[in-house]
Amino acid sequence: MVNIKETSYTGFGKCLVISNAHMEVYVTIDLGPRIIKCNLTDRENLMFNDPDRMFNLDVSKAFGNGETWYIYGGHRMWVSPEDDPLSYYPDNNKVTYTQTADNSVLFRPAPQKVNDVLHEIEIIMDADKPKMDVIHKLTNLSDNVITGAIWALSVMDKTGVAIVPQPKEDTVLLGNRVLALWPYTDMSDKRIFWGDKYIALKQIPGFEKKFKLGINNTAGWVAYINHGYALVKTYSPNHPDGRYPDFGVSTEIFTNQFFLEAETLSELHDIQPNEMISHVETWTLVDNVEKPIFDNKSIEAAAETLCFN
Repeated sequence: MVNIKETSYTGFGKCLVISNAHMEVYVTIDLGPRIIKCNLTDRENLMFNDPDRMFNLDVSKAFGNGETWYIYGGHRMWVSPEDDPLSYYPDNNKVTYTQTADNSVLFRPAPQKVNDVLHEIEIIMDADKPKMDVIHKLTNLSDNVITGAIWALSVMDKTGVAIVPQPKEDTVLLGNRVLALWPYTDMSDKRIFWGDKYIALKQIPGFEKKFKLGINNTAGWVAYINHGYALVKTYSPNHPDGRYPDFGVSTEIFTNQFFLEAETLSELHDIQPNEMISHVETWTLVDNVEKPIFDNKSIEAAAETLCFN
């Protein structure tokens, strides 16, 4: 049985709670939307929250006097490739929602001015398992073709660990892995582990330097482990044939001194006027998963616990 109800959540105003016997998510409706809270029932929130609006950016020049973008935390939807300031749309107004079935809700903010796009997120909660689909929808409201990919960003709590599988296809004489690295990324950073089968990244509070990488994730999953359990996000990649942002990657992971991000991307599309594209992530919460130490044996054991070895 899926329960859907409004509530208030400190620092974020009204939210819609979607839950079953195993898990719950809070989605902001006074702003965003953000999936601001995601947890197994009666367990700690896996999402980073910024109720004090510590992370903000003045975007007045792009979107009008006094407009400010806030990260808020949680899960959000953007368009890739990233653009400063156009990516940082000030989504600070109320969100409408429609219950599309007994177990699903569609969240719709106002169309974005200047960018001329509509972002929508639909959540379909499984009735019997700690599992749900998150469907991201992007509609081109302009008169011009927009080239972009749906970018699904999950901003996760401090001290967690992300695990990403490396491609294992045998391409004989050709390379099988693409890594995208950002200018601030130090490959010798102590928070990253380059394993035989997996790459792991951990968040360390107070470690100021940023780190980000992208990879052509042919397995189509990324996991985040914290508080004794894991969130596994799965999606359907199209490597090597698909066209992807950032040199051809469909998963990106990022960390700084405050949080860790687990991100997936759709293929790049030439979106025609009035056309809608979508990108689906399936979220599964897996209990009794401890953060691995940084060696191959521990990380591979964690991945096997998630049943994605």
